Amino acid sequence: MHELTPELRDKFLRFREVYEHNRIKLEESGASGKVVAAEVWKAALAEIPVTDDELHVYKLRVALHSVNGGELFGDDS
Repeated sequence: MHELTPELRDKFLRFREVYEHNRIKLEESGASGKVVAAEVWKAALAEIPVTDDELHVYKLRVALHSVNGGELFGDDS
């Protein structure tokens, strides 16, 4: 799997923070699930640009975290 450098880990954590902030804001505004699902990604990508490769790694790590638990974007060692 793609090595998670300290810089990439920080970027992913910032991206996740923006994503979650926008998700909560949209849900509280009463937006539909479809709108929330699309807009949180747009907002996060606009504020913290990531490459396609980085986004793939991000999504993979979030999915693995949902299965395995542990610290999100934790040290691989």
